[in-house]
Amino acid sequence: MMRTNAARILIILGLLAASGGSFAFAQQHDHSQHGSSQASASGQGKSSAADKDEEAIFCPTMKTGQLCSHGTSAIFGFTGKKQDEWEALTHRYNKAVDAATIQLFKDAESVLTPEQLALLKSWFAVGLNPEINQLLFSKGLGPKKP
Repeated sequence: MMRTNAARILIILGLLAASGGSFAFAQQHDHSQHGSSQASASGQGKSSAADKDEEAIFCPTMKTGQLCSHGTSAIFGFTGKKQDEWEALTHRYNKAVDAATIQLFKDAESVLTPEQLALLKSWFAVGLNPEINQLLFSKGLGPKKP
């Protein structure tokens, strides 16, 4: 009976993780205009969310491994045409990362148990990118402070 309850709990957790992943996928958005659109909308300059995006390498609101186009552009010091080119590259990269992750999940269904699949999906959950950023920043690989 305990084994059955444990299996049910794991399945529920797996379903929650899967639904959270699809919610996160639906919440993905273009960060390249983040600072400028928020600044003009508020009329008071950039918001704290925009400031965080300007310092982010891996986007805090996207799946693990997806780059923050605006943040990396700011870190590299890109402006104008170079910024537009870089942001287009990061958008293509993020789409490829997302497609590869989704394909991995589909392919893994035939190999992994539902519990293992839930664990795999948790490795790609939204929320891990800030941890990656912190690790990079602690090694001096983030934005250069004046």
